[in-house]
Amino acid sequence: MSKDGFSFEGWLERARLQRERLNAHQISVLEAAFQFLEHGGHDYASRRLVEHFLLHSELGLKVAQVARLVGLDRCTSSRHRPCSSSQVVQAIHNRQAGKFPGKLLPRYAGPIAQYLLEHPNATRDEVLDFLERRWQIRPGYRALDNFLRKYGLDRRSLDERGSSAPPDDTPATSEGVPSTDIRVLTPSPQSLILPPPAHFFLPTPSTPVHS
Repeated sequence: MSKDGFSFEGWLERARLQRERLNAHQISVLEAAFQFLEHGGHDYASRRLVEHFLLHSELGLKVAQVARLVGLDRCTSSRHRPCSSSQVVQAIHNRQAGKFPGKLLPRYAGPIAQYLLEHPNATRDEVLDFLERRWQIRPGYRALDNFLRKYGLDRRSLDERGSSAPPDDTPATSEGVPSTDIRVLTPSPQSLILPPPAHFFLPTPSTPVHS
């Protein structure tokens, strides 16, 4: 029985693998991988080693299936796939030493903005925890601060953006002018322009005009 509370069949079910669709070779390899994880306690180092082995064992499994087997994100396993064995060992060593290598990419800005929208009072450590859970990276405070300022997600930019927004209770037209300031002016009869008097025009000629 697994230390995490599920058996080999439950481990396959969690990865959405149906045992009846696996051949004998796949089942034997996966059983060995499961026993390895059982012995290692499903820690990060054991899961990374199993992930690296399954990704390069030509077992016919998809990256998403391997990721679910070891409890990682599909994008994370896709990023791990080109790594060599020495790079995997180095990554495990960095992890155990408290070093989380990784670069903040522009595509992270959208999910970080959504996280900050849902957690407006999140601290830097909480944002770093979110990055670690989502992409298995943990940059330093300075790298995080520079990234947030670059995309206008730092606290100062968010506060300035919120303070510059117009109040919701001010009725305004499409040009931004309050509706109460718009008045229709109707001229009075005295201000209307009167037609000129009759003597202003030249008299009509009485001599017929020869064509």
